[in-house]
This record gives sequence, C-alpha cells and structure tokens, in this order.
Amino acid sequence: MDTSTTKWIPVPYFQINQEGAILNSSNITHSYFPPISNIWTIIHKEDRNKAIVMLSQSTNSHPVTKHLILQTRNRFFGNFKCTIQWKDGVGHLCTEVKSSKVLTPLSVERSLINTQKRLEESEKTINKVGKILRMIKH
Repeated sequence: MDTSTTKWIPVPYFQINQEGAILNSSNITHSYFPPISNIWTIIHKEDRNKAIVMLSQSTNSHPVTKHLILQTRNRFFGNFKCTIQWKDGVGHLCTEVKSSKVLTPLSVERSLINTQKRLEESEKTINKVGKILRMIKH
C-alpha cells in the first residue's frame, strides 16, 4: 500500500513486519497510541500469547481477529479488536475500540473507593462474627 494513502486511513492502522516492527501507520494512530517503533511495546503482557498467534500466521492470507489489551497514549490500557491480514510479508493491522471502557484515572479511583467500601463492610462482619464466637466460648 502506498505510504501516502496509508496516512489517511480513518482508523488506527499499522503496517508491521513479522517481528512486530512498525513499518508505517495511519495519522489517527497517534491519537490513540504513543509513538512506538514496535507493536510489542503497547501489547499488555497477558495478551502477548494471542499476539504471537496473530503474528505467526504471516503465511495465511485470511484476516485474523483477536481482542487485545493495548496501552493507549495516556499510558492506560484499553480493550481493542485487532484484525491483521498478511500480504507479501507485511501485516496490515487495524484496531478498533472493542468497548468504550478504557481505564482512566477517574474509573480507577472509583473502583478503588468501591473496593475499600466492600473491605470495610467485610471487616465489620468479621468483627461481629469474632465477638459472637468469643461469647459462645465463654
């Protein structure tokens, strides 16, 4: 694909080689992901095996789609639907947000507050049970 045409693809798009080195990308890619030279830089460690499967199918001419957790420009992780198709040793990787639930500082803070509340409630319950058990022993 022509380099100038690649820049105008309206979704985050990478051209990569079999090792994951980025050969080219669309302009909008930079709105989603930090500047990188290798796709492995943004793939969450828990999804590396899925990515290995995608990159190892370079002789397959059919598109392969997997849902991967990728690090976004703001250094948080998001769930992306990634489709790659190989042609002449070049992988054409398109990404789209699978869900709008990208981890943000606010969502992480809310989650931590909810977890803290649940832990406090659990602690109260455990203390009550402990008192009852002590009363039964005496």
